[in-house]
Amino acid sequence: MFKELSHVKSVEAKQQPFNGLAFFADSMHGSLARKLRIFGIDTAYSSSIADEHILNYCSIQRRILLTSDKELFKRSLKKRIGSVHLQGLTDKANMVRIFVECNIKNILYDSASARCPICNLELEKKEKKELGDLYNIIPPKSYLLNSNFYQCKGCKKAYWEGSHKAALDSLAESINQELYTISCIPT
Repeated sequence: MFKELSHVKSVEAKQQPFNGLAFFADSMHGSLARKLRIFGIDTAYSSSIADEHILNYCSIQRRILLTSDKELFKRSLKKRIGSVHLQGLTDKANMVRIFVECNIKNILYDSASARCPICNLELEKKEKKELGDLYNIIPPKSYLLNSNFYQCKGCKKAYWEGSHKAALDSLAESINQELYTISCIPT
């Protein structure tokens, strides 16, 4: 149906964290899309797709559009497509705005619910003995230091909890502090 969207993955999550919310990040927000996926949020993304196709895709898939393009945002509202107008200079600021707009009170990094940051599909937990050919692409030190590995069901890329876990935990904590502060401001 949408030839331009053939590479955009749309899947149903086993778990429905975040009340089943699903997003579409426009071409300006690839880094943001990857972060949302890592936090387990279904986020479609394409770096090269016409605005009209984005709007149609969001409408059909019931995805919330994430954009910093004022005109695209206005068009989405006219078509009654859920959207968040992003104005932050950082992914963190934009994540806070998204979570406030979508009434998400806090987030947690959990590798078991993370999605593939590359293709947005779910990750499958793998024990060391199940790694098979993946063993050859995992750095030896990472293989020795970790017991839990994950593989994307789509692109087959392998992941493990490395030194980035602390940074993701810190990002989640920082976002949660901002969400709490915002929730304390009287409206």
